[in-house]
Amino acid sequence: MGFFDMIELEYFLSHAEDEVLMYQVIQFSPDDPWRVVLDGELLGSLDKVEGQWMQISGKDFSSKFFKDIVGFIDKQYFNDLPAALMSRWNKQIHEVLPRSDQEYLVVCKDGIGFKSFEGIFSRFVSGLLKDEWPINFRVFSHDFSEDFTLLAKPAQSKKNTVGWD
Repeated sequence: MGFFDMIELEYFLSHAEDEVLMYQVIQFSPDDPWRVVLDGELLGSLDKVEGQWMQISGKDFSSKFFKDIVGFIDKQYFNDLPAALMSRWNKQIHEVLPRSDQEYLVVCKDGIGFKSFEGIFSRFVSGLLKDEWPINFRVFSHDFSEDFTLLAKPAQSKKNTVGWD
């Protein structure tokens, strides 16, 4: 298994006469462009260069389709989770590297109590998760001499059980 697992998103778009098309939006590594595929056919590739999205291959997408699909990619929480983790534990975490939308590598800073951080991270990371699926975290000490793996499930909000019959 490589360092990065492919990310594949499913983008649904309604067309005329109740036809719904499912596009696959695929990225093979963080440095690769996103590929837009319909029914196994590559339609084109998109890349974000210096904060700006551009189509780099394929027949030109309509401006609406282009805007919608890059907006869809940008809205995915895996784009925001590394920053959320770094913000929450900025004194403990050196780097967060996404391997896919379901797995992240976390490298801690030197000088922290790694076992103590394991307990805190394990207890509270679920509260930061917004996707509906579990996320696997592989967490390493600064020199990779210690590590732990955690499969974190998104925190479930508790519904108000008080009501009228």
